[in-house]
Amino acid sequence: MKKNILFGAIIIFFLAGCSVETLDVVENPVQSGEEIMFGTSLQDDAADTKTVYGDRTSTGIPVYWSPEGDEVAIFCLQSSQPASHLVNYKVMPDADKPSVSASVTKVDSEEAGLQWGQSDEHRFYAFYPASAVKGTEEEDETGKITANIPVTQMVDSWTRGTLNGVNTIFGLPNMDYAYMYAFTSQKKSETPQGTPIDLHFKNLVTVLDITLQGPESGSMVVTNINVNAIDGKNVILTGDFTCNIRAAEDNSSEVTAICEAAGDLNEVRNRISIPCYDRQTNEFITLNAGEQLNVKAYIIPDDDESHIIQPRTLQISVSTLNGAAKTKTLQTAQIVPHKVNRVILPKLTLGGTNYWQSDLDPDIYVTELSLPGSKMSMMTGENGASIVYQNETIDQQLQDGVRAFIFQTQRYSSWGDYQMRIAVDGNVLPMTLQDALSQIASFLNTSESVGRHEVAFVLVTYASGNGSGKQWMELLQEIINDCADNPAYRIYNGDLTPNTTLGDVSNKIIMKANYNDTGMISGVGSAPMLYTIWETPYVEGGLPMTWSNPNGSPAFTWLYQEVTTVLDTDRNENSDAERQATKAEKRQYIETIFNESMEAYKNNEDHDTWFMNDLGGYYYYEDNYHYQYWPPGFVWDSHEDPQGLANDMNNLGVELLQNRTETAGLGIIYMNYADKQSDSGALYQSDWLIQTIIDNNFKFSLRKKSDAASGTQQSRVSVKGNKADRWDSEN
Repeated sequence: MKKNILFGAIIIFFLAGCSVETLDVVENPVQSGEEIMFGTSLQDDAADTKTVYGDRTSTGIPVYWSPEGDEVAIFCLQSSQPASHLVNYKVMPDADKPSVSASVTKVDSEEAGLQWGQSDEHRFYAFYPASAVKGTEEEDETGKITANIPVTQMVDSWTRGTLNGVNTIFGLPNMDYAYMYAFTSQKKSETPQGTPIDLHFKNLVTVLDITLQGPESGSMVVTNINVNAIDGKNVILTGDFTCNIRAAEDNSSEVTAICEAAGDLNEVRNRISIPCYDRQTNEFITLNAGEQLNVKAYIIPDDDESHIIQPRTLQISVSTLNGAAKTKTLQTAQIVPHKVNRVILPKLTLGGTNYWQSDLDPDIYVTELSLPGSKMSMMTGENGASIVYQNETIDQQLQDGVRAFIFQTQRYSSWGDYQMRIAVDGNVLPMTLQDALSQIASFLNTSESVGRHEVAFVLVTYASGNGSGKQWMELLQEIINDCADNPAYRIYNGDLTPNTTLGDVSNKIIMKANYNDTGMISGVGSAPMLYTIWETPYVEGGLPMTWSNPNGSPAFTWLYQEVTTVLDTDRNENSDAERQATKAEKRQYIETIFNESMEAYKNNEDHDTWFMNDLGGYYYYEDNYHYQYWPPGFVWDSHEDPQGLANDMNNLGVELLQNRTETAGLGIIYMNYADKQSDSGALYQSDWLIQTIIDNNFKFSLRKKSDAASGTQQSRVSVKGNKADRWDSEN
């Protein structure tokens, strides 16, 4: 249901009652078994406590009930009916004054409403929206509810208007998270028939009203806005929480709600993510010069520093397609619980290296990450590839956010000295594997020098050459062991387990080797790499994957799909079913791996599965079947189209991931043209796909190592000042 209401509307409840005998205490008193009437309003200082939308006035902003109706839940333990003591009511607004209800009715007209019980005093607890109430109980003179604020707070709809005279793109939030509550105590003996019980609603959540200013000139595409708690221990901004609602001890009209975190505290809950993606147009939000963007973030409130829910230092991060994320650290002491806290961000600026992993919680398990990857990373036109998969250098791909690579290699003899060369179309380049790894290590060196913490993943595959497949593996292990002993190559050389975290592998390269048959690993040694066999394009349930020793005990499952040759039509009788797929099959493989990652998150708490989803490759077109004289026989003329496949599969990836709401890491997603440059990746929406994958790391409650296991979490940023008109990096 689309809602336009937020805290602060005046509500009058009209509920049907029945005629009952009059008591002596007051005229026409209510009696046990009679349905209770309610009237609700805000306290006198309502303008200061409202979370608002629309034009601001000197006393606040008007808020309205939804024309479709809104539901509130009311709980009273002393009521005689129903047995749950909880009833949902639907509020319909007055057409002329939508801040006032025209009618209030039970949602289920066949069920009983709240009815007066035997006790004289009745205590009433109300909550909006009703759908958020997962449970209620009353203990120690309090009413307890359990609710949830998600990490990902999807915008309900996008609209344009003005704010303070500036053209503004408004992201209207999902009002289901705009919680408010009320409490009152009423004696039955002092309540005449027909008198409503007054409920004074107050805001529950803390709200950040975030306004982002457009660039000085031109336009920029905004993909995500994140709110992060960047220091402290057990920082909780989102997730399940309980609130005890009670009146003040002096029996005044003041009402408080003491909130505490509930649920899994080993999930990432120190973040809020607001995707800036319009699901109606399937496009990210473009912000022009002279415009601004306005969204709202809901936070679990905290009134007591002794409680687990502590915002501590908050930082807002804005992700764009045009470069590095822009961050702004807030003056946290100025953020007031239960209030709307307006935050005006500086103007967007272009450029910068996308050190996105450094903004993640370092305690996230490595297997939970989502990594944009470069398909056949060295198969470029410059390197003489017959099918060009990439246009940009490894360094440019890294700057654009890519963190996973595939290097095809060949054992090559150079004057009796065997080298591991990068291979393109089966031919070797002058570049060795060490040369390629050095390019990634250089990026990680720079990352570390500026106080950032990144990690890269490299998959090495076999291209036949001098010697057997086993000799290739032996040489690969020798080289990786040598590189691991040399800090300059930054090879991760520790124990890699399902409990390894992002912080454990900071500024390191995780290596993986594919082998084509068991003969390639028979009797070989060990090296710090992951190992799996490459079988068919997709293996249901995945393959066992080992660490260090290819013949050792599996530490992980490798669940992948990797189809390079894609037929734009159905297979003909000469098609290689083991190595090819139709377009429909390729799409199905992609969706299957995404779905498997969601199922694994829900059903596998061991987080021991690595996912690989290959969105790259090429369409294979068979143009003409004809006879050739040498070698004699009938053959197909054909051509390959990696651009067309990139355009189709990248768009599919963006669409699937932007409409997904389930928590899950995506693993490694490889693509053609893995960069954000206007004359390359941007032509095929690789820039959109890269940023969508990056943003996935911030959108959900990924699992992390507990504080007991990892120690006190440290701040991940260094803030030099906090000038209002500048981003942190500019202070």
